[in-house]
Amino acid sequence: MRIAITALCVLASSVALATAPAAPDPWLKVPKPPTACYTSQDKYNEEVYAAIDAMNQEIGRVKEVNDQVKAQLDALDPMEKQTRMQNFLMQNPQEAAKVMQAAADQGAGVGAAINRTSENEQKLQTELSEIQSRYDAARKAVIGPLYAELKALGISELGTPEQTIDAGVAVLKRINAGYEKLCPEWWGVAGPFNEWLKRYKDHLIQDDIPSDETVETAKAVQFGMFGIPADDFRSTAAMETVIRYMNQAVKVFEHRALRPEANLIVAQ
Repeated sequence: MRIAITALCVLASSVALATAPAAPDPWLKVPKPPTACYTSQDKYNEEVYAAIDAMNQEIGRVKEVNDQVKAQLDALDPMEKQTRMQNFLMQNPQEAAKVMQAAADQGAGVGAAINRTSENEQKLQTELSEIQSRYDAARKAVIGPLYAELKALGISELGTPEQTIDAGVAVLKRINAGYEKLCPEWWGVAGPFNEWLKRYKDHLIQDDIPSDETVETAKAVQFGMFGIPADDFRSTAAMETVIRYMNQAVKVFEHRALRPEANLIVAQ
């Protein structure tokens, strides 16, 4: 199946097909990464989910149009399909030869590309887990001793001297100051998490989108081969991949602290 798709895509490069104008770059719809140290201090999640909802609606509109084009192909009976295919190949012998050659030469390459995409995804996810572990360790090294100090004060709901409460408040300020000093190193524009997201985006652009677009291009070529106008047929691969990126970004930035620490009582 993938060999056939690859062959059709080679054919697409040499056959003039009417296609819809290029859609606006969906990456322009991705909200800017947050700069706050606490998730409660920005509306990043709301902005991302709004962008995802809008993009899903656009995908729905595109797929509705695509389905109408596909329905024309599905409505053809097998004999009519065979006749149209034979006529196309007879009228375009050079393109037919390219199809056969592509199937012979590029079949293995398609499988390799799929494997490479999967390996790169797994590698990046492993790297993200390692970054999160290093961040957790760094954060614990800074504020862990302070939480131990706060816990040692023994503040409870049963009654605590005012002097001890004041001491606890002072420790809370040091906890928050320690985290906020650490924050830019990890969550800043040049920090490990934003750097990882840049590489993840590159992976999606270089690996995932081309692979998915290959399938969509093959469909458009197929419509042309059977004499079905494909002017309005558009791929949704890029938009679907951008949504995948935004969902991943939300998970990454949710690893920030929710809000400044305000609880004087440390769980036993």
